[in-house]
Amino acid sequence: MAERAYEVRVAGLVPTQDLLEELSDVEVAEHEFRTVLTGHFADQAALHGFLHRLRAFGLEVVEVRRVTATEPATEPATEPATEPATEPATTTPTDETGTPP
Repeated sequence: MAERAYEVRVAGLVPTQDLLEELSDVEVAEHEFRTVLTGHFADQAALHGFLHRLRAFGLEVVEVRRVTATEPATEPATEPATEPATEPATTTPTDETGTPP
């Protein structure tokens, strides 16, 4: 199963860089009165373990939500479909009814 990304919002600002190192590989975004930690977890057990560690550090979890994993922005190829170069089609003369003579 692929890892899933989650945003975990905690009350207040995460206090120290040392604490962030203990929380594993998560991205941190600080807002006025909250901190948003974004991490990738293999399964729900890993997510719950992470939440338990946050509570053990005395952080108040106020929201957890699953987000789409961010991937490098790559544009899909949008080249117009072209047909391979071919010999010009030969035409057969037709009469007024559209049938060959």
